[in-house]
Amino acid sequence: MSPRTLHALLLLALCLGCGPSGGYRQPTSEHRLSSGRLIKVTSCLLVWGADHEERHPNQDSFALEYVSSLPRPASKELDKEAVEVFELIRPISEQWGFTTASVAAFPSAQRTGPYDIFFFSRSPDGHWSFVRHSAKVYNTKSGRDAEGS
Repeated sequence: MSPRTLHALLLLALCLGCGPSGGYRQPTSEHRLSSGRLIKVTSCLLVWGADHEERHPNQDSFALEYVSSLPRPASKELDKEAVEVFELIRPISEQWGFTTASVAAFPSAQRTGPYDIFFFSRSPDGHWSFVRHSAKVYNTKSGRDAEGS
């Protein structure tokens, strides 16, 4: 088999494997919370505090996204779950000296439609608190939300 044919076959296999019908799934990492509930983390990032070309080190933080099995609309159970999930990044946030962090609870690993985001902040005495906001991922192809409404 010639090198050109081998490269063509390799490229074809790569293209077929990465297409929409190729079965690509968002990578996840399962973690068991202190309550015993198992969650899937879809993203954990170090977020730089920056606005265009301005750097704001006091706004550096960690951001974690996960799949919640709890139903929408958000409830007190979701608040409890988000606090448990936050415990996965709280120690490292404190070690790095950060005073903010965020946790986003999505209904599925596809990151579509409505979700809840929890913004955590640490007071000077070291106590963490949060504010929850609802948000939605929109389908950029049609300009509508991902659920079609």
